[in-house]
This record gives sequence, C-alpha cells and structure tokens, in this order.
Amino acid sequence: MAKRVFFLTQFFHPEPAATAQLLTELAVELVKRGIEVTVYTSQPTYYERQRLPRQEEFHGVRIVRLFSTRFNKKKLFGRLANGITFCLAVLLRLLTASDGAPLLIVSAPPFLGWVGWLVSLVRRRKYVFLIHDVYPDVAIQLGYMKKSGITARIWEMLNRRVYDHASTVIVLGERMRQVVEQRIENSATPVEVIHNWADGQFIVPRSKEENWFAQKYGLVGKTVVLYSGNMGLFHDLETIIEAADRLQGLEDLVFLFIGGGGKKEKLVQMAKQRGLKNVKFLPYQPRDHLPYSLTAGDIGVVTLERGVEGFCVPSKLYSYLAAGQAILALVGKDSEVADIIEKFECGIRIDQGDIEGVVNALARWRNDLSLLERMKRNARNCFEQHFTKDQAIARYHEILKRL
Repeated sequence: MAKRVFFLTQFFHPEPAATAQLLTELAVELVKRGIEVTVYTSQPTYYERQRLPRQEEFHGVRIVRLFSTRFNKKKLFGRLANGITFCLAVLLRLLTASDGAPLLIVSAPPFLGWVGWLVSLVRRRKYVFLIHDVYPDVAIQLGYMKKSGITARIWEMLNRRVYDHASTVIVLGERMRQVVEQRIENSATPVEVIHNWADGQFIVPRSKEENWFAQKYGLVGKTVVLYSGNMGLFHDLETIIEAADRLQGLEDLVFLFIGGGGKKEKLVQMAKQRGLKNVKFLPYQPRDHLPYSLTAGDIGVVTLERGVEGFCVPSKLYSYLAAGQAILALVGKDSEVADIIEKFECGIRIDQGDIEGVVNALARWRNDLSLLERMKRNARNCFEQHFTKDQAIARYHEILKRL
C-alpha cells in the first residue's frame, strides 16, 4: 500500500481554477483514507494577491510552493514562462530529493509529464500520469502549432515516453482513452477512465425561493442561463451573447456569467454595445457561495472549441449536473459531453457558432417547462449514478494503493 504520494501540479489550493479545486479535494480525501500527501505546486497566478507561504498544511495535506514566474497567464508568453519555470523547479527538487515516494503527475502545465519521465529514469520513482488535456493536439487544433511541425513531432515523441513509463495513465473520458491508447507502445501500461466530479453533498439542487443568491440578484421567477467559471480565450461564448441579443425582449430569461478569464472583457463589451439588459456579469464567487450561485441557474452552458473532442472534457459539466441544471452544450457530436447528454437526456447539444440553434433550444425549454424540469431531474440522477466525488476518489485510492 502506498503510504505516501507526491502530487505535481501547477494549480492547487487556493486557486479558483477547476483543476486546483478538484486536486485539492482529491488530496484531502486521500489523506482521510490514510495516504500522506505532499503537493509540489506554484504560487497562485489566477488573481493578484501576496505570495503565500512556501510551505503550509491544508486539512492534513502538506503544500510546498516552488519558485515560478507569475507573468500574466492571459498571454501565451506568460503561460509558457510560468509553466516552464515551474517544471524546472520541480525537476530540480525531485532530482535532489532523497524521498522515493510515487508521484501523481497532472498535465498542468502540459509538459509536466516530461519531468516525471526523466525522474523515473534517473531516480526510479514510479508515477501515475493524469491527463486533463491531450497535448500537443489541443495546441494544434487551436492554431498554436502545425501538426507536421518539428515542435509537435518532438512533443508527441516525448509524450509517448511519458505514457510508456507510467505505472498508470488516467484520462477523463472514454473518447480520450481511445486517443491515448493509440499512442501507447508499452502494452503493460493501463489506461484508466476516471471522470472528474463534483461534491454532491455540497452542491444540492434547491429552489430559487430558498436561495439567497437568486434573491439577491433578482433571479427568482426567471429562467436563468448560467455560465460559471473561466471565460477562456477558446470558449465559444460569443454565440451565447448573440443569442441573448435576439432574445432580449423576453423579460423572464436571464443570461448570467460568473467568473473571469481572458475573454470576459470582450463579452462585457459585446453586451454593453448591444445594450443587453438580460445579461449579468459577476466575479468568481467564494467557495462557500457555490451551492447557491450554481443552483441559481436552470440551464448550464458548456462549450468546447471545435476540433478538440476527445482531447479534453469540461469539468464544469459535473457541477452543473450536481446542481440539477439542464445542459446547453456548444460542442461537437463526437465529444464526451454529447455522449452524456444523449445517454441521459439531460440537455441539448448544439454545434459551435450556431446562434439560431441556441435561440431555438432556449425557446423549446421556455415553451415547455415540463421538458426543462425533466432534464434538470435527469441531470441530477445522472450525476448521482456516475459522477460523485466518492466514486472518483475510490478509484484514485485503488490505483495509488497498487504502487
């Protein structure tokens, strides 16, 4: 049994990013199950604040914050510099450490797995590799590099080494597993699917009449289309704003954006230029507000950039399901999100950029509230059957025990 494990991740408590919150919950729950967890992470970069202590304990988890740059993560240079300096700091720490406990390595930043592979060669440390996004495929689809270019080819070669030397590779969905399995040459390396999750006891469906957040922001009696989280540069949220423009005459329909990110200012300006009174923007909410902010919505928006199906799974999907929201998904039909929606009848999938499709979906729900309520119930039932925190943590615990 693995009595100790080290997490390697750029993002951890108290960052608001979904990756940080999920890994924090995972670490805390593993400690409760008898595994000592130490986390090598960086100083927060998601929002301005003073540097946190280099070492501290959080609910039994030992956090070690290593040096890395803190450039603006909205810029490509900033993200690269922050990620590279963090990886170098982790590599130096692991190569000089006397501890040989196994590692859980998260693909954040996406080249952190290379550190684990090098350390396994030099120090013989075992590692589990958790893939949140499949690179370089995502970068290729987003236009950052060419598939036939030397950088992409080298990246793919190094990733194959990471996969082949891992004790286990963990992915977030069946379609991602199909992609990764094709690239593993070592038949002894298992690829396990463990979906991300939400805390179903923390986030519970509740009526707006009993929700102080909904009351505070005038959402009671409204049908609320909610996007909560990072408004990233490659999330198709402009389509939602355009749909809100076409529907602004409907006083009972509200579009609520909660969070931040590189695209937020653009969305704010779009709404302002169009004079949209049915669109509200709020900042990231404290964690103890989430049971109320997430349940203030009726319809949760999930987006994926065209072409990245099979390479990533939006983690906000699980929070929406836990909150009992119908899903409005701007994703390709060959995606994990589309599969879940079709199987459990908990939402409507629309192609990216299809403004008319969004308008029609919202009209369908608005004109048939019984359909909306049924999909909301299906969402929570789907969550309870497949995506609870306990189910996911148990799988991680089982894998780490084998190391």
